[in-house]
Amino acid sequence: MRNWLIQIGFFLALNVLLLIVDGTPLVQDIAFGSFGDKMLQTKLFTDWFHFYDTPFFNVVLLFALAHVLLFPFYGIKLKKQK
Repeated sequence: MRNWLIQIGFFLALNVLLLIVDGTPLVQDIAFGSFGDKMLQTKLFTDWFHFYDTPFFNVVLLFALAHVLLFPFYGIKLKKQK
């Protein structure tokens, strides 16, 4: 339970950091390449998952959210092995 709360704390700290940095000139010109640009033009990132102005931050948030949601299952797997 303690490790899970730590993961949620890191997730919240990441969101605060992304909110502070979002929209600054330092991060607006991040290049993704052709695959990254195609991925960002999908409906997932244009309609459903659009929390930040910088598209890279939306991708980072998606992976961080997946990590937080899947972390408890990893902990359950470790407890069953003991």
